[in-house]
Amino acid sequence: MKKLSIIILALIVAAGVYAQNVKLGWVNTDRVLVDSNEAAEIARLFQLDRQNWSNQIRALDEEIKQMERDFEIRRLSISEANKRELQGQITSKKEEAGRLLEEYFGENGRAEQRYRELIDPLTKKIHDIITKIAEDEKYTMILDVSMGVVLYAAPSIDLTEQILQELNKDTIQPGEDADKTIPGMEESKDPFADKPMEGFGGFTDDFGGEKKPEGK
Repeated sequence: MKKLSIIILALIVAAGVYAQNVKLGWVNTDRVLVDSNEAAEIARLFQLDRQNWSNQIRALDEEIKQMERDFEIRRLSISEANKRELQGQITSKKEEAGRLLEEYFGENGRAEQRYRELIDPLTKKIHDIITKIAEDEKYTMILDVSMGVVLYAAPSIDLTEQILQELNKDTIQPGEDADKTIPGMEESKDPFADKPMEGFGGFTDDFGGEKKPEGK
């Protein structure tokens, strides 16, 4: 529905081009997010936190496996009461690992909250730059081509490089070996989850569009 509204709005503006002086521009916000100098630092910080949480779950997983191995070794030489006790301990440890996995990587978990904490200031900064350029240079409308609703846009009205220059002017470009991939822009998979991590690349409608993860 939102895409349809944008298309209709664009058609209305195009229809009025002969009646008044309309100035249009477009930006690829996906490219801006990935190519900004701050993107690599965001990716680095997020990956450190995520690796720490994954290591905690991995340690629990190894502890559970060791408990299960010990149980198999002892099961023939211990009483039924001791068997039930050990099995109960294993079950409790598995439940603890499940709770931790959900706390860190579940919906609105610590990973998602941390990602939003890191990415929101950057998206706001980009939004403010776009707004300032639009106001200063008297643009009637600036479209986001990364949303997939623009069928054709002339390169001459592409503002992406201008936005990037303004965004990067007070920052240092990362080295060639730096990871500039924004988490969630590619499909990543946590070693302890049964499905790809989702929700970390679902940029909100900061730029007039909406890219929500599936199921939300």
